[in-house]
Amino acid sequence: MKGKGKRMKRRWIFSAAAMMAVIILLSSVAFAGNTAVMYAKTANGKPVNVRNAPSKNAETIGIVRYGGEVTVDLSYTGNDGWTKVDWASMGAGYIMSRYLVDEKPEPLRKSSDPADAEENADSEKNRLEEELASEKEVEEYFYISVRPVRISGWVYFRSGPGRNTRRISSFSDGKELLVLGETNHWYKARDPETEQVGYIDKAYTIRKVSKKYVTETETADGVRKLGSLNINGDFELTCRLPEDYDLQVVDEAGEMIIASILSEDTEKPVLYMSIAYDEIYGDVDRFNDLSDEDLMLLENSFRDMNEVDISYRETGYGTKLMLAREAGQDTDFVDILSIYKGYLVEFVMTPNPGAANQRLTEAQIQMCVDFLTDVDFIPVED
Repeated sequence: MKGKGKRMKRRWIFSAAAMMAVIILLSSVAFAGNTAVMYAKTANGKPVNVRNAPSKNAETIGIVRYGGEVTVDLSYTGNDGWTKVDWASMGAGYIMSRYLVDEKPEPLRKSSDPADAEENADSEKNRLEEELASEKEVEEYFYISVRPVRISGWVYFRSGPGRNTRRISSFSDGKELLVLGETNHWYKARDPETEQVGYIDKAYTIRKVSKKYVTETETADGVRKLGSLNINGDFELTCRLPEDYDLQVVDEAGEMIIASILSEDTEKPVLYMSIAYDEIYGDVDRFNDLSDEDLMLLENSFRDMNEVDISYRETGYGTKLMLAREAGQDTDFVDILSIYKGYLVEFVMTPNPGAANQRLTEAQIQMCVDFLTDVDFIPVED
């Protein structure tokens, strides 16, 4: 397996992702955990926004200038594109992960020397030639959503995969495009509204989920709701939702979905579900394929964070699930993990924030286990 040395550093894939949703529901979380120093870096030298929650819609509470130092909370490992920082000793702040680097960046150089200008032009020309040489069609068309650095900003749609090529148009946040091909760093895409074809920088886009829905199906016991999540046709998960529960997508970015499964009854527990691709497990078709050594490393990554009892279950398709529940009588979370074709599928069940009883009952835990063992994954191709 690839990257085995990295696995010891892996923390819960979904515990942080679920926490992001809980932040949205419960407002704030105290800053805690192991820390490290990182630095702000942008391509144009502009400062980076610090927000009060991991969302571009959240309030900006400050900025970090290019090269500025921040203290990062390493315990926040949500695959949501954000990093949690200690902001001015006032508590938690959040910065988009792509604007943080481990080493202090060199100052951006500005020069009026003609030789420098010529060198830059040659460098840009070489980059364009490399991008054009790497261009290929995608196996199956998919949609992307434009994601500028700022909500009020825009991203250029160009005639070629380079920053000096002609601007066709500019798109604001949320604009959808159909991808026809790609280079190393650019998508070749079509604007469905104008039918224009151009190129857009991959760094300012996210891949759209092919479908996400809840439908109803007839069963011997009556009508049951069926929840389904699909990531770009590569991964699909279908489940029969517990009675009175609905599925709602909380966030999506690239090869990742975070969804909540909630009931209007505040006494019923909440279930968060995360699906995220991890290249460390790219060669793993199913959780069942992990060696005893790999299983032990994975179990230890859970035990490093909490006192848990670990056991195993199987879905109807025979895909193994690892069940980690808080040890002791007063269980307030159950975490269940599986792996499928490199995708980590993680479920976290916790008491509803509005419930009088802030501990899970055995009946609720069994409901969660029954729900998950009833999940259907796309069968592995022979």
